[in-house]
Amino acid sequence: EGELTDGMLDQLAKYERAKLAERGRQGKLQKARQGKIPGRWAPMGFSNTDDGYVVDEGRMAHVRRMFRMVGLEGDSMHAVKRAFERDGVGTQRGAQHWDATVIRRMIDNDVYLAHTYEEVAALVSPEVAAGLDPERSYGIFFYNKVRHKQAHTGPKRNLRNPNDPSEWIAVPVPDPGIPREWVEKARAAVEGNARSPDAGRRFWELKSLLFCPCGRQLTTFV
Repeated sequence: EGELTDGMLDQLAKYERAKLAERGRQGKLQKARQGKIPGRWAPMGFSNTDDGYVVDEGRMAHVRRMFRMVGLEGDSMHAVKRAFERDGVGTQRGAQHWDATVIRRMIDNDVYLAHTYEEVAALVSPEVAAGLDPERSYGIFFYNKVRHKQAHTGPKRNLRNPNDPSEWIAVPVPDPGIPREWVEKARAAVEGNARSPDAGRRFWELKSLLFCPCGRQLTTFV
């Protein structure tokens, strides 16, 4: 009877944790729909404040350099990595070593692509659009691109499943001051580069638990 009671209490606690997590998720989704960034690390070149992202000019100068090198000068992502490490440019989280995958994600991130007011207004609610300046351009932070959940079988680990683009929520952020041409040319330059797949990597018990200071999950190769 004691074991039965303990089992029932464990299931009730598990249910309550799931409900709390879902309520927290719904609250963040609502905040994003209101044009606000749910609390999280800001991308390179931005700082997170109570009023949303603001441009950190000191850090954004390195981001502009990256887009200029890849988009205009024809340098590779590894050339950017080597240049940043040589010049002592740290990642957003303070790491001294860069990963080409992080640079690729930055190139693909729409926070660095200047959108016109009309483009932004088509992605957000009328209430959010009403608070924007029609004469200015904005970057876009897309929230809810992936869904995190725990695996229910095998070792305990977190899973990241991409959501359908229709579920993404657009949040306007300040214009980073990067010419749109640079961003588009940089994306075209890396478009044919193969991404690092998970195929061929053995399972690691600490995967999804340990992260590199750059923000990337640690994995191992066979």
